[in-house]
Amino acid sequence: MAVTDLFEQRRRAVLLEAAKRWSESPPTITTTSVSPSLQARYDSRRASFRKARELRIEGRLPIFIERQIGPTLDWSSNAPSEAARAAGRPVARIVVSADPKLEAQGFASGFLISPSVLLTNWHVFPEAANARGAGANFLYEQGDSGLARGITFELDPDALFHADQKLDFAIVAVKPTAVTGELLSSLQFLSINGSGAKILPGMPIMMIEYPNGGAKRYATTNNRLLEIRDDGFLRYETDTDGGSSGAPGFSDAWEVCALHHASIPKLRGNDILNKDGSVWNPGDPEDSIYWIANEGVRISFVVKALGAIKSANPTGQRLLEELLAGTIDPADEVAKLTAQGVPEAAPQGASTTLLPTTQSFTRNTMAVTMNFSGPVTIFVGGATPTAMDIVSPAPSVLEPEKALRFDPNYDDRKGYDPNFLGNGIAVPLPSVAPAHDREMYKEDGAIRVLDYYHYSLAMNAVRRMQMWSAVNVDYDKAKRMVSGRKFFGDDRWIGDPRIPAKVQLADHDVYAPAGQIDRGHIVRREDNAWGETPTEVEFGNSDTFHWTNCTPQHAAFNRSNPGKQWDNGAGLWGGFENHIQQNLQTGGDTRACILAGPVLADDDPSEDFGTGPVRYPLTFWKVVAVASQDAGGGRTLRTYGFLLSQADVVARFGVEFAAGEYARYQVPLATIAEKTGVIFDDVLLRADTKAA
Repeated sequence: MAVTDLFEQRRRAVLLEAAKRWSESPPTITTTSVSPSLQARYDSRRASFRKARELRIEGRLPIFIERQIGPTLDWSSNAPSEAARAAGRPVARIVVSADPKLEAQGFASGFLISPSVLLTNWHVFPEAANARGAGANFLYEQGDSGLARGITFELDPDALFHADQKLDFAIVAVKPTAVTGELLSSLQFLSINGSGAKILPGMPIMMIEYPNGGAKRYATTNNRLLEIRDDGFLRYETDTDGGSSGAPGFSDAWEVCALHHASIPKLRGNDILNKDGSVWNPGDPEDSIYWIANEGVRISFVVKALGAIKSANPTGQRLLEELLAGTIDPADEVAKLTAQGVPEAAPQGASTTLLPTTQSFTRNTMAVTMNFSGPVTIFVGGATPTAMDIVSPAPSVLEPEKALRFDPNYDDRKGYDPNFLGNGIAVPLPSVAPAHDREMYKEDGAIRVLDYYHYSLAMNAVRRMQMWSAVNVDYDKAKRMVSGRKFFGDDRWIGDPRIPAKVQLADHDVYAPAGQIDRGHIVRREDNAWGETPTEVEFGNSDTFHWTNCTPQHAAFNRSNPGKQWDNGAGLWGGFENHIQQNLQTGGDTRACILAGPVLADDDPSEDFGTGPVRYPLTFWKVVAVASQDAGGGRTLRTYGFLLSQADVVARFGVEFAAGEYARYQVPLATIAEKTGVIFDDVLLRADTKAA
């Protein structure tokens, strides 16, 4: 069967799924309206771009950020124009064969999202074998001299390929040199990022596509966005056709916000209907179909899914890291510029690259191999840097202090020590009740316990937050020979590479867009920043900045000094942590074992910050285990369990608490176990000072 016939079968299956989604969940006034939180995020994003324009005019916008924002700085929304044509350069017609001896047969669209990687649909390339030998034909378009044949590059799925059927996207590497000798780098690429606030319902969404395998077309009229959905899709009126699968959808600022994948036909049961009400059959003209709307995949969901991918070969991993390094939201970078103060312009004739990420890669230039890992700032004389000039992580002149340094060797982390208190006392790790076992992240059928410096934790994969953590704490001054942000460096949160990104709640999911939500440590950085050497102290501090140790906490609940806008004095959680620290610093024994976590309740409130609904916990628990001196001069285990709630502050201030006597929050450990599904060892229950 011909390649295009198989493609058409998959395309029809996808549009039927889109039609069923429409039938089961058509747009409503609620789903098509703009929520205040989405409007605020959108307005904030546009304000960032206005600020970026001002900084560029002043010559004080770092090159990296300018490249990421790209045409948003000054492109017009009135396409086709020079702006639209520039946006269309990285958009390709997918052709059956890249062989220059054969007449190119187009059947879909795709576009470059990095210097070497093309994005299209799963139903275009469900497997690597489908992409092998196929080509990406760029610049196949009408010009003043007629139809330009464009430039064709062969796809390279052996270097990198990944397909996602659920979100209907596929990425595939593209060979750097065309079959006729041109360089892929001459085409540029379209930057994508995880922001969910690029466009609002009611606004125009524009497409650049190759309908029916023909010449490039700009769909810029009758193109209203209808609905942004929580399941990863959005709906719009923009005109498309058969070969439009894989086309990029743009906001009026020419930011990529959608990957087109299906038109939505009217259904009767499973039958597609024509405009006259008759049943459409394969082979009939598609012009006669009663088309309701079109559906695309949200780019923010694609970016999130890309973060969970790992390539089996070094080349693919390098290409993937290069791609992911370019998905930083430029609006966030502009916000940092505004908050930190803008640097002076770089020396004349030089350009500065800035990329604050955790990735690193190698670049070969003029037969010289340069390996970069760790913070660097690069000045490239004269020329504008290519994407490969951007080496990460780079603090730049914006960040005079160093960033947190993490131990790259995860295999040697010892984690939590149950016998840490000595004196023959053991404080075992908790376990999980059977009712919650299915929610946990597992490997080979067993709950995966992640070990860090001085602490361990287990992840609730459904909620994407930790279920419990256990940390050894020592406030002996001799083991805290270094401290303070100047030594440790600026805060930097990272994912744990040992588990998939999809089970870790990260910045773009909640912390960045939710203005009043803090990145709340469960294992406190001060509790963990101790050790026998300065390096152990440093890595202990840094290890608390993994997303696995983070939960959404209201600023007025989390911070030990939340500020006057909330309440005078300490926030409940932060103040309680300070109280524990002071007791350990002034008591006879500076050591403790602390078990803690969020109460992940079924009725926790939910908010969608652009990448799907996120349920955030209202209550947190903490169990402090210490070896108390008894009357006989020995040591006896004592445990203290606490439940602390941020429900009051969320109710008062929204998703965005005054400290009292902490004794009122102490509860039996059995109560914590009942509410959380976390099971404590009998030795802890027997030592519970509140059990009676």
